[in-house]
Amino acid sequence: MQPFRDETGNIVRWYGLSTDIEVLKETQEKLRQDEQELRRITDAIPQTIVVLDPSGAPLYANQATLDYTGLSADDVLDSHFRERIFHSEDLNRLREQRSASLERGLPFEAEMRTLRKDGQYRWFLVRYNPFRNEQGDVIRWYATGTDIDDRVKAKNQTRNENLALREQIDRDSMFEDIVGSSESLRKVLRQVAKIAPSDSTVLVLGETGTGKELIARAIHKRSRRAESAFIAVNRAAIPGSLITSELFGHEKGASHRFH
Repeated sequence: MQPFRDETGNIVRWYGLSTDIEVLKETQEKLRQDEQELRRITDAIPQTIVVLDPSGAPLYANQATLDYTGLSADDVLDSHFRERIFHSEDLNRLREQRSASLERGLPFEAEMRTLRKDGQYRWFLVRYNPFRNEQGDVIRWYATGTDIDDRVKAKNQTRNENLALREQIDRDSMFEDIVGSSESLRKVLRQVAKIAPSDSTVLVLGETGTGKELIARAIHKRSRRAESAFIAVNRAAIPGSLITSELFGHEKGASHRFH
């Protein structure tokens, strides 16, 4: 109702306008019924499902999600809902990727640790799929979670076992050309294992035929230069006056005298 006043400000008429909103009411009721039906369907699905708004804020979680997390429907609407169910390391690791993917409006997925109601984290593969209106605008995101904890743990166990096996092979093969079990030899091999990873220069001394080159090869195989070639030089074939320049390079203008 709108009043109509005269020049003195007195109300002389009232004008009323009416608008038929029956179609609007019917549309709203249809949307409400559709939403209820959708919730009944998602609640019947054993997979965890969370419905998000276009910005990624949670609007609704199905019964499987509530049962897994132990949270209520009202908890889902809390601004810290994601912090309560996902591991902080995964949230930080995926924050920029998630924001960029939501902005692009394209499906994406991420592996995240999800907190179970008993306080244990399990790995989930979370897939985000957009839902668009007739104009092509994203009006909802549907995030589904699949428990992949057993698969991730099996993969990690296999990787750890492979690393341990490679280390064992390295240890076993590092001295494969050296035969002996005396305490003196074991002491030398312990020193090789200790010095090999460093960048220190190593001088191996010994009589002819005692296996100095074998020790040098063992050091090389265990060093950070193991992928490079091992080059053995016959010291006896190099004149004493040239040994330094041959092995370590020669700077122009420098001279050396050996006695």
